[in-house]
Amino acid sequence: MNFEEVYERLFNKVFAYIRSRVRAAEQAEDIAARTWQKVWDKQQQFDARRGLPEQWIFTIARNEVNKQYRWYALKRLFSMKEEIIPDAKTPLEALSLQERQTYLYYALQKLPQREQDLLSLKFYSGLNNRQIARLVGISESNVGTIVNRALQKLRAVLEEL
Repeated sequence: MNFEEVYERLFNKVFAYIRSRVRAAEQAEDIAARTWQKVWDKQQQFDARRGLPEQWIFTIARNEVNKQYRWYALKRLFSMKEEIIPDAKTPLEALSLQERQTYLYYALQKLPQREQDLLSLKFYSGLNNRQIARLVGISESNVGTIVNRALQKLRAVLEEL
């Protein structure tokens, strides 16, 4: 595996996936940095017979996101507060962006983990159904079905909010 080539090809998709799973941009940047550091450190352990580099890297990213959630749960337990700084140019734009992100974030959290992952890979990382199918080990048509049903659920949850 050529790290530089894989990094150039996948960085934006991996970051988009991570960013879709966490609310704060700074957290996403930290998780992405940890993900790529692990890829660099463990690149000799990658086995092409077990799957594509994309599968391996997105699995590392998913594990890092989950580790962040576990850490965040402990942090909340001890009453620490998370800061959210949206990417905006004006305070009004920041408020609007934060509100939309918050609604979408909470709506996504109501979906099962598998559906959250597939939606994030599809809409935030820009992967197509075939790429997602190879990545998660299910059929392309199954990806389409799950994504479609998840979108229907997401719309229903957003209407309730």
